[in-house]
Amino acid sequence: TIAKLTGATSLETDVISRYAPIRGPCPSDVQWIRPASGLNPSEAIWVHSRKAVIVENFARYLDRLGLEDFDVASYLKAINQSEYENVPSLGFAISGGGYASAFTGTGALRALDERLPAAREQRTGGLLQSLLYQTGLSGGSWPTVSFAAHNWPTADQIVKHWRPEIARPSTGNSTLYAANNTSIFMDLATKFKSGFPVTTPDYFGRMWSYEFLPGINGGVDKTFSGLADVPALKNHQAPLPILQLSRISPTDPEFYGLQAPLENLTTYELTPYEFGAWQGDFSSFTPTAWLGTKLYNGAVVNASACMQGFMLGSSSTAVNMWYIEDRSNGTLATFAKRSSLDGQAPRGDLTKRQAVLVPLSGLDNLFETFNKTFGESPDIVAYGSWPNPFAGLNTTTPSFRNESNLKLVDGSLGGQGLPLWSLIQPARRVDFIFAWDASTDVHPNLWSNGTNLHNSYLAANRSGIPFPVVPAAPTFIKNNYTHKPVFFGCDANLTTTKDPATPIVLYLANAPYSAYTNISASQPTTSQAQMHEIFVNSFDHLTQGNGTLDQEWAQCLGCAAIDRSLTRLGMERTLQCRRCMDRYCWDGESVADQIAGPEGGMYEVTEDVDLEMVLQPGITFAEWNATHPF
Repeated sequence: TIAKLTGATSLETDVISRYAPIRGPCPSDVQWIRPASGLNPSEAIWVHSRKAVIVENFARYLDRLGLEDFDVASYLKAINQSEYENVPSLGFAISGGGYASAFTGTGALRALDERLPAAREQRTGGLLQSLLYQTGLSGGSWPTVSFAAHNWPTADQIVKHWRPEIARPSTGNSTLYAANNTSIFMDLATKFKSGFPVTTPDYFGRMWSYEFLPGINGGVDKTFSGLADVPALKNHQAPLPILQLSRISPTDPEFYGLQAPLENLTTYELTPYEFGAWQGDFSSFTPTAWLGTKLYNGAVVNASACMQGFMLGSSSTAVNMWYIEDRSNGTLATFAKRSSLDGQAPRGDLTKRQAVLVPLSGLDNLFETFNKTFGESPDIVAYGSWPNPFAGLNTTTPSFRNESNLKLVDGSLGGQGLPLWSLIQPARRVDFIFAWDASTDVHPNLWSNGTNLHNSYLAANRSGIPFPVVPAAPTFIKNNYTHKPVFFGCDANLTTTKDPATPIVLYLANAPYSAYTNISASQPTTSQAQMHEIFVNSFDHLTQGNGTLDQEWAQCLGCAAIDRSLTRLGMERTLQCRRCMDRYCWDGESVADQIAGPEGGMYEVTEDVDLEMVLQPGITFAEWNATHPF
């Protein structure tokens, strides 16, 4: 019962009570609903100031890069003018994929950090300091939030804070780094007693916060809107974090008592400034700091009951899908990263890669605990429950405006496992995007095959948003794009709108260069030794084996980063950059889903990907694992 759960000392109660949202009088100077036209004013001001900092960082990067026949001084002078409009706008997106995407994506960021001497030496360092935005969903949301919350330390420093070698939740007493279930449910009880439903995103959000947020009690006093006041962001020294979420609608199909969202739904985004959507069921935003406040038709329902501190872990919780997939033995609700139960038998030496994210027995026990403690059924607790700030608005769809609470879930459930939607909105004018994909699209090997990027292209094309044309998985596999970097959108004719302002996207699929990093999304612990190998592998990927695979790779990466800025300035690509684009840009040739087989027959192009280490070819996973028992 709740009474039993809250039987703590007065000091403990004082600490844990902060998880409950804070209710107070409403401010009079807040725009509760903003139409999705242009940037939020606070974001626009921040972006302008951030670009002034980026110019300095980018100058150091270009000086180290050493592009051939490129007048750096003239270029820097040009981008310093016109209110920084021509400063390259760079974004970095980390896909879903649980710990696999969180850790390998962090390794990729590390390879772009000029604070790492090896990154400066390989001339990739400095691009991290030049990022304008960082986006994440599902497992990719963990580093996206964590770096900002910790005031942007280095990757090597933040791993010491994470302590990935510790299993969560704790099976013993709660510690500074891991809470046990009793402690977590005590936190949830304070929110429940405040009149809010508590759900599994609350549970998993509290569990993972002990790993990824700073401060006592799992950073319970931290808020997403509060990230804007972290010194690195407040002083424009780091990229702005953005999360993406999906929603369950009343008409979504139901299996085993829980709903699974249809693809092509509205994509929701959350910045430290606001929450909302650019297109779909509605196109409006509301202040992040006041989420949880009840609004109707754009006005506060109760002027003395505005809420703060409501945020929870919806962006990385997919309990509904885990449960449906587990109950159906992988025949329903399958999607990347959530489970290995796809109806295929494990391959002997790959069995350790086959862990289900949350076993059915664990979900049943969790549902039972919620029911016994709060009297809530699975169809209530399986989704994040947010008071709908857009209720009653005539600018929304009828079904949406009548929902009092939104059911929000893992950002990858809407069909886009890469959080690119926020980066490709025309209002943000992003020029170049790193798309890090560790979403384990297919089993049993848990590598990615380009499906996520292709899905983003399909969504952008439907909505008329400028985005590169991206082929389906067979082309990625045939051209080895699952193993090496590739640019999309270099040619404006290979974009959805033929617009030369369309961002160039660098697709980087997690792949084995010096280590096999296709770890399970649910790996319960990761040793510091394995984390080091993950970081080295991502570094080898981003630097193409310290330049051993292509001595010109660093310059090619720089060419793509400045390309759209050059277009706006009326400057031509240099001969070196044209050579790079010819080498790394997709040429528009697609592979059919079927190819000719023996004796004139046809067979399907498999979408599975079975990779070997680029820098140590011939060493199988079984051979490597014999000396790397992670």
